[in-house]
Amino acid sequence: MNKILISQAIHFDKKRKTYYDQLDIRLIKTFYKLGFQPITISNFFLNPSKFLNNLNIKGIVLSGGSDIGKSTLRDNNDLELISYGIKKKIPIFGICRGMQVINKYFNGRLKKIKNHVRKKHLIENFSKKKKFFVNSYHNYAIDPQKLSKSLKPIFICKKDKSIEAFLHNKDFILGIMWHPEREKVLKKFDKKTIKDFFLKSKNFRDKYTFKK
Repeated sequence: MNKILISQAIHFDKKRKTYYDQLDIRLIKTFYKLGFQPITISNFFLNPSKFLNNLNIKGIVLSGGSDIGKSTLRDNNDLELISYGIKKKIPIFGICRGMQVINKYFNGRLKKIKNHVRKKHLIENFSKKKKFFVNSYHNYAIDPQKLSKSLKPIFICKKDKSIEAFLHNKDFILGIMWHPEREKVLKKFDKKTIKDFFLKSKNFRDKYTFKK
């Protein structure tokens, strides 16, 4: 099994005044069922690269949960994981907040958006030949004008044209705004996309990079 590293959110229990790492176990389940060995990393590690060097991971997942800016510790750790993945040529997959962090890493920006929490949205590629509904749980979105120049949009929200998925222009870096793990049944598109991406399918970029 290929080892896939998954980042975690940070939860603060006000009553107990205690910080916890937090991760939806459905994300672990999703990657395990796809044939990967999920490994979580705690936000405790101030220098994640030292923890990762001996693990021989084949992929990095930046999970969702909480907006950027809520936890400087988590923000910095996620940015460090991106740097590590690029340096080691390890595929990086951002989900929701994870996609936003990737855009920020490459000097992109976000915008506040309404009607994207607990909603279903129709998304489409630029040729409009591929359309499907996805779940949505985010307060911030990526406007086409705020997308980093290092990233290429591949899916947009049909209604407001916000970016729903992108690929890095050169490296194996993919971001999606929806949560595959929150579906009752993993969609075939998500299943194939994740497997093709982390196994570095030779034709992945040709299949998933759609022209405007």
